[in-house]
Amino acid sequence: MSRSEDSQGGRRRRAGIAILAVALAAGAAAGLHWLREGRYREATDDAFVEGTMLLISPRVAGTVVEVPVQTNQPVRAGDLLARLDPADYQVRVQRARADLDAALNRMRAATAEAQAADAERVAARVELDRAKREARRVRGLFERGASSEQRLENAQAQRDAAQANVTALEQRAVAERAVLGNEAPVRQAEAALREAELALSYTRITAPADGVIGRKNVSEGENLAPGQPILALARDERSWIVANFKETQIHRMRAGDLAEVRVDAFPDRVWHGHVASVSPATGAQFALIPPDNATGNFTKIVQRVAVKIVLDGCEPPGQEADPEAAMRLPVGLSVRVSVRVESS
Repeated sequence: MSRSEDSQGGRRRRAGIAILAVALAAGAAAGLHWLREGRYREATDDAFVEGTMLLISPRVAGTVVEVPVQTNQPVRAGDLLARLDPADYQVRVQRARADLDAALNRMRAATAEAQAADAERVAARVELDRAKREARRVRGLFERGASSEQRLENAQAQRDAAQANVTALEQRAVAERAVLGNEAPVRQAEAALREAELALSYTRITAPADGVIGRKNVSEGENLAPGQPILALARDERSWIVANFKETQIHRMRAGDLAEVRVDAFPDRVWHGHVASVSPATGAQFALIPPDNATGNFTKIVQRVAVKIVLDGCEPPGQEADPEAAMRLPVGLSVRVSVRVESS
């Protein structure tokens, strides 16, 4: 064998040894990293950004006359989102006010009638007392023979008539007092007015919270029914992550465990957070029709459990004027989550 061939073989051996050394070093580093960190982490890419999405719908029926907002427009709580034609509801308010006025007038009339009945009853009692005295006087004259029987009968008839008048006026006063004591018609009219005023106020559809209009499904001139979704509002709040871990990954996971989140849309940033809670059931149990494994053939499928992760910070920090902007991510973004779990 020539000297050149020996030299080439030596170089090959040295290269092989170097490659083997690098591979061993890489394997040792990977193993050390797994011992120190990897075995304490559970990761998944089945995770998404979540937030509060409010579906805005009218509470009363009507025709849309104004829609002052556009898709992706920021709004504040109380801002006008849409307005329905208020004409019909204004008429209802006027009718309810008229009914309330009528009920109050009936109460005032009953009060006046009761007062008048009391006054007439007092006068009737005075007349009854006079008629009783007159009847006694005439009876005394009749017994002494100084008065006729007809005059006695007339005096007694006037006494009885005065007594009947007093009784009638007392019953009338009781009836008027009963009307005054029954305030149900007034309360009913007040409730009807309040209901009409509420219906009128519902013709103005306003934002229930600060946020951004995510979807607009309404235009001027449309006839809307109560409960018909017309706008979607993404609430202005911190986003959170829902990570769907395999059932074999959650046995060591606890609330408070630190998490690292990477959002596919922002690959240059890393979000830090912590586990807020673990779902009490697998996602299959929350389905519209949960599976029933007691029927048919059974095939074992690894289940997923939703874990809520709250974001605490971002690095590098966002450059936005609002320091919280980096914590408000568009809902639905795909993310990768790694949670550091306890060793036990």
